[in-house]
Amino acid sequence: MATNTTDNTTGILLADGGCNITTATCNSCCSAPPSNTTSEEEPEAVIKVFMFEYRSQEFVELIGPRFEEHTNGRVKVDVSVVPWAEGDTFDTFLSEIENGARLGLGLYDVFVGSPVIVGTGAPYNGFADMTEYIKTNYLEEWLDIFPGFRESFSSYNGKILMIPFDGDLLHLFYNKDILEYYNFQPPRTWQEYNDIAEQVHNKVFPPTNKTLVGSCLGRAYGIGNAWTAQVLSSMTQTHGASQGSLFDTKDMTPLTSAALVETLKILERQLKYGHPDELNRYIDLNQISMENEECMLSLNWGHAFVQSSNQGRLGVGRVPGSQKVLDRETGKLVTCNKDICPNAVYYDDIGFVNYAPFAGGGWGGAVNGNISVEKKKLAMEFLTFFASKEESRKWVIPKVGSREYYAGYDAYRLSHMNVEDYVEQGFDRESTDAYLYSIKEGLASPNLVLEIRFPEVAKIWSILDIAVINHLNTTKGITATDPMRRDVMTDVNANWTKIISDYDARATMEKMEKMLPQYQKLRGVYGELNENKNLIGDVRWVGYALGFVIIAMALLFGGWVAINRKHRVVKISQPIFLHLICFGVVVLSCAIFPLGIDDSGSTERGRDAACASIPWLVSLGLSLIFSALFSKLWRINKVFAAAATMKRVVVTAKDVLTPFAILMTLNFIVLLSWTLVDPMVFERVYTDELTSYGRCVPQGNQWNGFVATLAILNFTALVLVNVQAYHARSINDELSESKYIGLATLSMFQILLVGIPLLAIVYDTPSAYFFVWCGIIFIICTTILLLIFVPKVIRWKSGASDRSTTANKFSSNWSHGNNASSAPSYSSQVENKNASRGDKRVSFDDKESELIHREKMDEIKDLVMEKHNIDITSIILKVERADEAVPVADYAQPESMADESA
Repeated sequence: MATNTTDNTTGILLADGGCNITTATCNSCCSAPPSNTTSEEEPEAVIKVFMFEYRSQEFVELIGPRFEEHTNGRVKVDVSVVPWAEGDTFDTFLSEIENGARLGLGLYDVFVGSPVIVGTGAPYNGFADMTEYIKTNYLEEWLDIFPGFRESFSSYNGKILMIPFDGDLLHLFYNKDILEYYNFQPPRTWQEYNDIAEQVHNKVFPPTNKTLVGSCLGRAYGIGNAWTAQVLSSMTQTHGASQGSLFDTKDMTPLTSAALVETLKILERQLKYGHPDELNRYIDLNQISMENEECMLSLNWGHAFVQSSNQGRLGVGRVPGSQKVLDRETGKLVTCNKDICPNAVYYDDIGFVNYAPFAGGGWGGAVNGNISVEKKKLAMEFLTFFASKEESRKWVIPKVGSREYYAGYDAYRLSHMNVEDYVEQGFDRESTDAYLYSIKEGLASPNLVLEIRFPEVAKIWSILDIAVINHLNTTKGITATDPMRRDVMTDVNANWTKIISDYDARATMEKMEKMLPQYQKLRGVYGELNENKNLIGDVRWVGYALGFVIIAMALLFGGWVAINRKHRVVKISQPIFLHLICFGVVVLSCAIFPLGIDDSGSTERGRDAACASIPWLVSLGLSLIFSALFSKLWRINKVFAAAATMKRVVVTAKDVLTPFAILMTLNFIVLLSWTLVDPMVFERVYTDELTSYGRCVPQGNQWNGFVATLAILNFTALVLVNVQAYHARSINDELSESKYIGLATLSMFQILLVGIPLLAIVYDTPSAYFFVWCGIIFIICTTILLLIFVPKVIRWKSGASDRSTTANKFSSNWSHGNNASSAPSYSSQVENKNASRGDKRVSFDDKESELIHREKMDEIKDLVMEKHNIDITSIILKVERADEAVPVADYAQPESMADESA
């Protein structure tokens, strides 16, 4: 990264400089570049590069000529520079880029600078989108770049607009000899940093007999904001660059408040135990003091290690973090924990520490979006050549003492992490190991801090820098108070807010994009924060309420069956199938809950699990209901079909459960195969840039066969249930409930016939899709429960008094008909039948004996109804209409009667 230079007009940090500051300060060593020499032979094309004076010499003297040689002289590189020697500022450089973009000018082909230039030209489509070019010609090389630079440093709203070729990252530097002598460990927090600085400050180090300085950080106007931003970010950013470290990406709110107050406290202590000339010196102070072994601690970019002549004594590590972080809701600092700081590091002695590695500065190139297609391609070729693995290695891992060695480019590629490459060039192995580990730890961090790149960035940095420098100058040598610090924070907030407000007002007048959406696009969160995701929303709770109502009804009716399982009404209704119906309803209703899951408040794994469970719950729930109803109706029809032909038949549990088992087994096999082969997962589908909807989709193309198989299975079951209900339509309702079952199955058929097409219509509207699903499930479940159970409950409620009345009524009709002479008596029927069979006939000598016998028969009939779960009135009526009467015992018996008789 080399040295940092400063624009003394705006005070903006101009990233790192390109000269050796161990022998000279930045402003004196970076002279104006010479003009390119013109080749005698006219080139086929000229690439015009526009850049600030910083690092321009390398482009003129080395980078340009190498590319010209690479193209065999076919292309010439011409560099135009904005020099500060003539009084121009870095803001002028940015203004040139912005004006050219707004006017659609193609004066230059390539813009070279720090990443802040992306926010200057991108809002006006001033930079070319290099995404397709990189995918086609540069993908392998591109994937070698650290993700932090590849995905955030170079992008705007998902488009690649910049090629990085310098990976600026702040590191902690310390003198290993001094640290070991005083038995210290590298500081993990800013508190430890200041404590160590305090303990060694102004002490004489015996091995060198030099008076030590605790901390060395040049804080002159334009450089100090780097240290301020690093300390502040460790308290304000906990969830990565998409969250923002100086401004909230949600609403552009400045992230200062209590965090800036605490930052000022830390900076005050650093200054107290720092170099006496810190407020007047630039970054050269950091490096020179460490080289002279006068300083204990410092912060700097990677060039400080590469250019160091004392690498064996120079320790490199992660920049300290903070144990306190900003609560954005309250504006107060809170203690870091795993929930608040998901990327924090835990230490047994001090707890969680939030680290926010600061990738401030950096260097890269963008292509003008207003030039011809051929020129764009050529410009992209130039940038990718300079940033390639082979060429970048010359600059990032230079030979000690070479021209590239003094340029100071920092590592930004994975291929730059091979320690052997550094050792071959003359670097110390142990120190290089520590240096590369610090880079990997920082650039791979999910909480990497990126420099702000939106418009007016120079003014934003300048306000912060001026406020901090003035405060440190004012409070130097005295004890600052919190009111003084809060005044600084208030001024910074007010000035930042005004800058944003003024820009937005101008943007509105000129019909430009305001600052917030530009900031969000630069951080890659514009779509995420402004997207209409068509979430299910509050309708979810309506659906969940319906689900709980269904479950409560099923449990209520299931409990009623269990409690009254010995009651005649329940026993003759076959309790096992009633329980299966309740269980199937509960399973089906549970599908409502995973149907209501989307991106809000759920993990990716949870959403995928919910999607995979939906087919199981819907299919198995319907199968349980259909198979229970089918088995119940089939059993009744089989018994009465036998009774109509005067044959005896015994229907066992195995007989009636076989259809149930077959249907459930087939569904289970298909569902299991589907889950293993092509499971459902949650996916977000985008209809345009800011509109999307979530849905459950299969991972492959095999799902069609599984869905078709399940549909055929369950639709066939529904048809068979309706067929059985049709056949049972004339059977006495007191015994079979066939009429209600038929109504329930017909209702299910109708709701599915209407509901399935409706689901297809609202498929891309999650709230409507969810509500239709809930409606289908609710109607199916409540219809079944109410039609199956309510008639039984009514019968059960009046059953105790009605049973004897009903029995006597049918007994009287059986014995006497409507009057004494309308039908033969039961004794006469038995007597006549027995006589025809040659059996002894039962006769009565008087009316009293016959009456006693009838009463005994009524008692027997009641006993049969109570004990064997069957009302034999219907059978008796059939006997009366039969041409020939046979003993009641020879008639068809339901399973329960046959089993108990045995």
